[in-house]
Amino acid sequence: MAVYIDGELCKGCELCIYICPKDVFEMTEIVNSKGFNIVGDVRPENCTKCKLCEMGCPDLAIFVS
Repeated sequence: MAVYIDGELCKGCELCIYICPKDVFEMTEIVNSKGFNIVGDVRPENCTKCKLCEMGCPDLAIFVS
């Protein structure tokens, strides 16, 4: 898998959903310890490793390998 999301750092701002040109992300029902619903990489097979999500995440919650 190419995309890693740190659920504890994610605040569910949804920027990665809008930034991603390949529709990799969606909001999930998972809630972190801070009470935020977090984003999930629901279509990782679409990822082209462009790293736009990693660069655009204000919380540094996404890492693309």
